[in-house]
Amino acid sequence: MAGFFPEKGESGEEYPPPLIFRNARVSTLDPARPAASVLGTLAGRLLYVGDDPLEAERETRARLKAGRFPSLKEIESVDLKGLSVLPGLIDSHAHVLHEGARLSQLDLGGLSYGDALAAIAAKARDLEPSAWLRGRGWDQNLYPGRRFPGKSDLDRVAPSNPALLDRIDKHSLWVNSAALKRCGVDRGAVAPPGGEIVREPSGEPSGILVGRAMFLVLDKAPPLDGLDPARTFLSAQREALGLGLTAVADCGSRSADYFLFRELYGAGKGKIRFRTFVVADPWDEELLKDGPIPARFQGKLSLDGVKIFSDGSLGSWSAWLSEDYRDRKGRRGDHNYETAELQEMLRKAKERNLQVAIHVIGDAAASQAVAAMGAVLGKRAPERRWRLEHFQVASPAIWGAALELGLIPSIQSVGLMTDLRMAPERLGPEKLRDSYAWGRLRRAGFILVNGSDAPIESPNPFHGIYAAVTRQDLTGYPPQGFQKEDALTREEALWSYTSWPAWAMGEEANLGRLAVGKYADFIAIDRDFWDAPDADLWKIKTLLTVVGGERVSGQGF
Repeated sequence: MAGFFPEKGESGEEYPPPLIFRNARVSTLDPARPAASVLGTLAGRLLYVGDDPLEAERETRARLKAGRFPSLKEIESVDLKGLSVLPGLIDSHAHVLHEGARLSQLDLGGLSYGDALAAIAAKARDLEPSAWLRGRGWDQNLYPGRRFPGKSDLDRVAPSNPALLDRIDKHSLWVNSAALKRCGVDRGAVAPPGGEIVREPSGEPSGILVGRAMFLVLDKAPPLDGLDPARTFLSAQREALGLGLTAVADCGSRSADYFLFRELYGAGKGKIRFRTFVVADPWDEELLKDGPIPARFQGKLSLDGVKIFSDGSLGSWSAWLSEDYRDRKGRRGDHNYETAELQEMLRKAKERNLQVAIHVIGDAAASQAVAAMGAVLGKRAPERRWRLEHFQVASPAIWGAALELGLIPSIQSVGLMTDLRMAPERLGPEKLRDSYAWGRLRRAGFILVNGSDAPIESPNPFHGIYAAVTRQDLTGYPPQGFQKEDALTREEALWSYTSWPAWAMGEEANLGRLAVGKYADFIAIDRDFWDAPDADLWKIKTLLTVVGGERVSGQGF
């Protein structure tokens, strides 16, 4: 056991002082000891899991007396007052800098069309004429007719400011005439492969750019004004820790982002465990030449693999389907790569032993991705822990091929709350039947890792657990649950945020359960997780978050 407890972190920083947390109701998720009431921490890991605080103190003092930790002297005892404790929760798919940006920019999420326009007009009044107006979160499914908005109303409320507004899924942009003109997008503009310029009957751009067509504006627009990347990261980290997240997989970082993260963690500012997947296109040969970058800073920051964006989203009609969208005949979505291009990126990842996380929402995208992975892997390879992000629309035949290769579906159950009213219109009953099929995927033999896709959806993991179990939105719709046979059990929903993502990260020896020698990552919540009614799971609040034996969020403990 001594090997679990180095004196200092990899970069020489000191560990937090030893702590003994007592009077708790701990669900360890460890079959060897499912429950405990006392947790003892030392050098960032769990030294004691049991029921005797005096024994925990004796064991800690014996370690300190041995002299291996000269900087760690005092032991603090923390009374958790009967609170329920769970292993720290892991978000397996988020976009942390984008979530941090959401916290500080115009947010149109959940607004009706009229309220969205009023918010845009108010923002425009605060800006200098000709300054860019940036925002995010709009969803045409909340607007009259559930159709894409256009530039005319945007021109009316923001006539002098080029406006650039991300859809909730970040796969479409809503822009006004000033933005189109500033970026040279006119009647003669041609959408790049994998993109669409939605047009008015006259042939003029309507103000909606989908998929890769977004870059006709994004590449010419300035970066978000006034957003410091370090502050953006720290804002998102503060939110995540407060929600009970102790680790996150950032799916789609740029190479430059990784160096920012390394600087922040090197300065001791990074607290959450952070597993980075950098975008594979363009491929950064210098950063990726030696493969994964192992975890540093007391196991908190690593670069694990690459992210590939294969298609778009259902909400933007850009997820790549094998048949026409039910509500948009002639449209099957977009695919970003031909199979040979996809296989080349996968081959590079395999040669460098990098994990792969590939975005697939439509069934055609899923079929292409699984076939390409099979061609490159050549055989079952669960040890590579390659992932299928979203995996929303896929037939049982695709499930079977993915299972045979040992691939991991990375789901976002919280997104069902947004999609359950929209997906039937997009897909029709036959495709819908095999969509969001988490229960059947489990019964087929998959493990599932769960995440938020923040800022697309709420990063609150208890919202995701609630949606996985109830298959309802926060209003309780639909009353019987959406295709309820594909719900997860409460245990499975919790495992999808704990032990299963720990395995998917290659961290099963360190994370996902509370056992001696594992990282001291856990949370205390305001009610008993197992006794709470299904309908109340989303209401659970995190009162204390501990990462590596350090109290990083919460007051009064």
